[in-house]
Amino acid sequence: MDDFPEKDTFQDYRGKEVTFTYHLLDAGNIYSLRAVEVTRRRHPRTFCVYDEASPFNALWKMRQRIPQELNKRYFAEEKGRPFSRLNFDHFRGNIAFDHETGEACLVVDGKTMDMRDLGELLATYEGRHVEVRISEEAFER
Repeated sequence: MDDFPEKDTFQDYRGKEVTFTYHLLDAGNIYSLRAVEVTRRRHPRTFCVYDEASPFNALWKMRQRIPQELNKRYFAEEKGRPFSRLNFDHFRGNIAFDHETGEACLVVDGKTMDMRDLGELLATYEGRHVEVRISEEAFER
C-alpha cells in the first residue's frame, strides 16, 4: 500500500520525540497494525490495534493510542528505583523476553521491569487482590 506511512513520530511527557515503525498485516477479514518503537534499548515499546474495515481506521486508532500512552506515567521514579510507586491503581505495558537473562520481563513507561522489580512491587500490596489481563489491543474504556 503505497500511501500508508512506514513510521510516525510522537512526543512523550518530557517533550522527547519518539519514533515508531508500522507493520501492517492484512489478514483478509481484519487489519492488524503493530507499532514498534525505534530505540537502542533491548525492549522497545510496542502497540497493536485492529480494524475490520480499513487499514486507515487502524492507523487512526494507533495515532490516538500512542500519544495517550507516551504521556501517561504509571510509575513515579525515585533515584535508583524506576518503579518505586504506582501513580494509578493499575499499569499497562508489553510482555518481552530478555535473552540475556532467559526470563520474561515487562516494558512499562519505556523501561524494562524484570521479575525482581515486579516481585518488589507486588510485595507492597500483600493481602490485596490482583487481576492479570493479557491482550493484543488497548482495553476498551
